[in-house]
Amino acid sequence: MTSAKVSQKPAQASRKGFVHPEADQEAGEQALRSKTMLSLQRHWQAACFLFGAAFINLLDTTIVNLALPSIQAEFNATDTAIQWVLVSYVLAFAGGLLPFGRFGDVFGRRKLFLWGLAGFLASSALCGLAPNMETLIAARLFKGLSAAIMLPQVLAIVHATFPVHEKGKAIGYLAMVSSLGALAGPLIGGAIISADFFGLGWRMIFLINLPIGAISFFGVLFTLKPLPEAETRKPDWLGAVLFAGGTIALMYL
Repeated sequence: MTSAKVSQKPAQASRKGFVHPEADQEAGEQALRSKTMLSLQRHWQAACFLFGAAFINLLDTTIVNLALPSIQAEFNATDTAIQWVLVSYVLAFAGGLLPFGRFGDVFGRRKLFLWGLAGFLASSALCGLAPNMETLIAARLFKGLSAAIMLPQVLAIVHATFPVHEKGKAIGYLAMVSSLGALAGPLIGGAIISADFFGLGWRMIFLINLPIGAISFFGVLFTLKPLPEAETRKPDWLGAVLFAGGTIALMYL
């Protein structure tokens, strides 16, 4: 009788520790879904900051046109010098867009995005504080180059981080934000120049990029993990130089 009771105890213990295979599989699937949802939520957080950088790039492209008369009056600039405020940005941006998009695949998209955004903010500050036309034109050239470094990485990061079923939605939001930036430029620019914040006049249209860009920079820095390089091949420096030179020549001529 005693031996029978003893033999029942291991059997009861084994039944208590037994986990049904279906329950174990369901728990694993639930953990995987939770992990996937958390990762997707983090990707959307990073995307919001990426979209902010794309917004100020398009905003800056259209907002500067409203400031040209004020810039010309303050610096007593010629019509040719005023045209170079626009042309210098476009030339640098068009010449660097494709090469830096390729460099993002080699050196890391996140790294190049942060470098480009940092340069964009520094050049915005330089534009806003420019003491003469030469400095302003040089700062606009630097800004166009920085935008060429930054902007291709936005779409590349979205393509690399989002799953297939969310990728189309993310690209759609990016297109919407970019369009809003282009449309909002004239409205915001007119309001800023009319309000003359802190007596800065036209300079505020460049300095407005700083708070928005800083939020985007630190947001991406802390929410987006480093991405693996897509390729390990060396960059085609000669091809990049030839493309940039050819593009600039075509636009300039």
